[in-house]
Amino acid sequence: MRESEIIKKLLEIYEKTPKHDEGYILGSMTTRPDNIAVYAYNLFIHTNAGDTRIFPSLEYFRKEIIDFMKKLYGECTGFITSGGTESNIIALYVAREKTGRKLVIAPKTVHHSIIWAAHLLGMKIVFAPVTSSHIVDINSLHDIVEKRKDEVAAIVVTAGTTEWGSIDPVREVSEIARQYNIYLHVDAAYGGLFIPALYEKGYIDTHLRFYEGVTSISVDFHKNGLSPIPSGLILFKNEELLSYARRELPYTLGKYQYGLLGTRPGGSIAAIWAVIKKYGIDGYSKIALRCMKTALYLYNRLTEFQEIIVWKPILPIVVFKSRHMSSEKLLEELVGHGYYVYRAPSVDGLRIVVMPHVTTEHIDRFINTLSEILGEKTE
Repeated sequence: MRESEIIKKLLEIYEKTPKHDEGYILGSMTTRPDNIAVYAYNLFIHTNAGDTRIFPSLEYFRKEIIDFMKKLYGECTGFITSGGTESNIIALYVAREKTGRKLVIAPKTVHHSIIWAAHLLGMKIVFAPVTSSHIVDINSLHDIVEKRKDEVAAIVVTAGTTEWGSIDPVREVSEIARQYNIYLHVDAAYGGLFIPALYEKGYIDTHLRFYEGVTSISVDFHKNGLSPIPSGLILFKNEELLSYARRELPYTLGKYQYGLLGTRPGGSIAAIWAVIKKYGIDGYSKIALRCMKTALYLYNRLTEFQEIIVWKPILPIVVFKSRHMSSEKLLEELVGHGYYVYRAPSVDGLRIVVMPHVTTEHIDRFINTLSEILGEKTE
């Protein structure tokens, strides 16, 4: 095909592809990347983060990104990954290699990538119960750790669960990890960039920091960070921990590589650098507050329905269900109207994630559609 024909076909397909700004993508934890991030990504699209001797600019970007994360969470180090799944696999790998153990303790709300990581690494998971607030039960967690302290490689908790946006009590869990000298990984892929601002403004009462007992934290910039996919980040408390994630590759100029991927997109690193320079901590705080206010607006609009049961959001994730229509039926009705929401299986409901592209205008249109489906007018 000629280039002109390829472009024409691409544009035809693109026109049929949902765009975040249209406001119909309401369940995915993805959003439209910022223009400056796209520019930076494309500018460095040819670079390979697998060898920073050839592309030292990527190491410059990485160090500046880590300096930014230190301002959020405290002293740390780390590197860019393809996203939360890779970050979580790396965290458990480091825990296994450091301790020589293969038992992971995590609440039932842990992300499926932790389960997958344990399977890949030949590790076993023991699930701790959660409270009615969908966070790990501290007393139960302590009892499990006490009974199996000589077997445990890592404890994993979540700062922003996929279904509820719930935040496990990081500080309290870190005290258990410190007491028993156990590796503690915090999966903050979704909530990591929002929690500091929402905690400061009093929306939530759980903070995210490198407390003494916290060993590693994963954060995704292709979620709320407005960077293109893939843009993940794994952070470790110190360089000694980072060394466990390093592989020796003597045939390369750099001799070492980090993470699961060999050839890794340098564009992601440049994109993250660009957005943190554009927004900074204050800019991300404004985004977090806007998303939270929009989520609360959605929550209040859903309470106008007699037919709907809705739960108040913790982070900008709103879970709801119909009293009489099955969630699968409601889901299919919404998809039929062009809306893409996700399931909330623990309550046989649905959930909407208020990402940075979602506006109150989008919410009002969704409410009108929901009213049409349910045959119920809102107040």
